Amino acid sequence: MLIRSPGAGLASAVVFFSAALWGIYWIPLRFLEEQGISGTLAVAVLNMPAILPLLLLVGLQLRAHRGYLGRMLLIGIFTGMAIALYSSGVIYSSVVRATLLFYLTPVWATLIEIVWFKEKAGWPRWLAAVAGLVGMALLLSGEGSAAFNIGDVFGFFSGVCWAFGAAMIKRYDSVPLPGMLLSQFCFTVAGALLLGLIAGAGYSSADYGSESGVSAEQILAVLPQTSVIAIGIILPAVLAIFWAQKFLLPGRVGLLMMSEVIVAVASASLLLPEEHMSLIAWCGAGLIISACVLEVLSVPDSDPAGLQPAQEGGR
Repeated sequence: MLIRSPGAGLASAVVFFSAALWGIYWIPLRFLEEQGISGTLAVAVLNMPAILPLLLLVGLQLRAHRGYLGRMLLIGIFTGMAIALYSSGVIYSSVVRATLLFYLTPVWATLIEIVWFKEKAGWPRWLAAVAGLVGMALLLSGEGSAAFNIGDVFGFFSGVCWAFGAAMIKRYDSVPLPGMLLSQFCFTVAGALLLGLIAGAGYSSADYGSESGVSAEQILAVLPQTSVIAIGIILPAVLAIFWAQKFLLPGRVGLLMMSEVIVAVASASLLLPEEHMSLIAWCGAGLIISACVLEVLSVPDSDPAGLQPAQEGGR
């Protein structure tokens, strides 16, 4: 079955603006912390409401999902763990550092394209990647020196997991979107709870926040807010990115998603007194925007749409 490919500009714009929404992902996590739901438990509580509507949707389309369970699980494991790792990095490190470490993604994604998709990255792709990485280095240098912690480890591996997940979405593009999303949100919740155990195993709760003592009443009290955020904001943003990743190569997606860096750094520097942006950091943000623009303009001439038709059963 062929899936009609959208224009490269449309798919790229969808990724760019949807990823920008993730730049404020830390705000509801801080809200939950203020309500007494801290640590990775906040990540699980924030994402859990999206599971029910997806479960109902997959149930209604069960016939369309038959035969794709293995691929759904693979995509869900990598993308779900990526979001769980990133969210945990934001909690245990800082918004800026976790976001920047996640956005080493284009490096891993470009390598995956070369090895798995047998793609040849031209000079515009490499120039965009270098510009993005230099921009992130400038952003990081403007944050000051902080001790390396478990949150930084989570942030680093979140980018690796997302690159593999994006490659699988591209490779197995015939997997129905509802199944992908259901698997991703389930593994985000499960992964967040697992990472909480990992973080607690080697670090004291005084340093990283205690997740014990949270009652069902506390979770139910924030359910209306988390439901609106999960179903009204997070789910549509992930759906849009997953849809676009069916048509775009992982390296391109990784570079376009750098829009999140700008929003995350700007919002954190404005709203969090401990995270401010210097002039060097703003220069880095400008380089990242330039990298995204360069990537959008570097569509290969041999494939004007920048896309491949999606085949039933993947490639």
